Amino acid sequence: MTFEHTIRIKDHEDLDNAWTIPAEYYTSDEIYKIEDERIFATSWVCVAHVSEVAAKNSYITRELVGESLVIVRGRDDVLRGFYNVCPHRGHQLLSEPAGKAKNVITCPYHSWAFKLDGKLVHANNCENVNNFDKDAISLSSFHVVEHAGFIYVSLAKEPQPIEEQLPGFAAHMSERMKNVKDLKLAARFISNTPANWKTIVDNYIECYHCPTNHVSFASSVDVNIYEHELHENWTAQIGAAKPSTDSYQFDETIVDPNFTGYWAWPSTMFNLPPGGDFMTVIYEFPVSANETTQYYDIYFLNEELNQYQQDLVAWYRDVFRPEDLRLVESVQRGLKSRGYPGQGRIMSDAQRSGISEHAVAHFHHTLAQFHLG
Repeated sequence: MTFEHTIRIKDHEDLDNAWTIPAEYYTSDEIYKIEDERIFATSWVCVAHVSEVAAKNSYITRELVGESLVIVRGRDDVLRGFYNVCPHRGHQLLSEPAGKAKNVITCPYHSWAFKLDGKLVHANNCENVNNFDKDAISLSSFHVVEHAGFIYVSLAKEPQPIEEQLPGFAAHMSERMKNVKDLKLAARFISNTPANWKTIVDNYIECYHCPTNHVSFASSVDVNIYEHELHENWTAQIGAAKPSTDSYQFDETIVDPNFTGYWAWPSTMFNLPPGGDFMTVIYEFPVSANETTQYYDIYFLNEELNQYQQDLVAWYRDVFRPEDLRLVESVQRGLKSRGYPGQGRIMSDAQRSGISEHAVAHFHHTLAQFHLG
């Protein structure tokens, strides 16, 4: 690869003197293809909360690295992952984003039927086909794990244990929300965002932009009392909180209320707002160098939402989320401009304040290590 600027470890390892990764790493189709295959096709990627596939025979579908994937819970209560493709002629098996399968998954093309463990159970006219071995045919599978209340998938043949990818992450999040597995999906906003996946992560892991671009959020979460914890392949942002009519409302008797936001490699963001009774999650699925599909999910412990919760969902939909979408879309356009110098100075301050960008440098150092081996 030949670019005007190349990624360099020294630009990112010193958090106090760090620069962003070069613009080409956000805009290049060649870089995108490398990251698609060597990051998203090999890492554990979070795709959903466990509640979405809690019942036997329930399934969800997701799109990742150009593949349609099925995650299904079998009659034996085991969660499995299969490529959404029939081994006969390649027809897609399931077209809905979620549902409940019968005891088999039937291909709509020629009615081949597969048990929920992937084994072929029926193929029309197979008894008249020479040397047809039904037992040798099954759906192609990939790895699935349940981790800290969420579902992760890996397309690698032999992925590393998820605890090695995200050491300490599950314990940290579970300590801050002990009933995370009891959450229920209340709302989902899906967008095809015209921005690179890293542009979105960059925006998430700093609050330098919060005072001016998230005024209602900043009315509840004090960015002057805001810490960034840097861990291997994940970060935590912890901010002191108070009730606000513009964003979060909660019982003022809560001791040390805070907002906690997590980024987990490669591209999932978990938000634990003050109050401890709900969560939002941003799932990223890259489509191209300049486009990312985002699922913005909101979870509550209760199924029937009260008026405050309904208003909160509307705030996320109409105020908070659009603020970030506008920012990352503008940045992505600017990164392609000949007026952009190629790299930007990361604003890490010595006191590691709430608006310091040292977590961005940490993320970029992780990326540089990946690209440089």
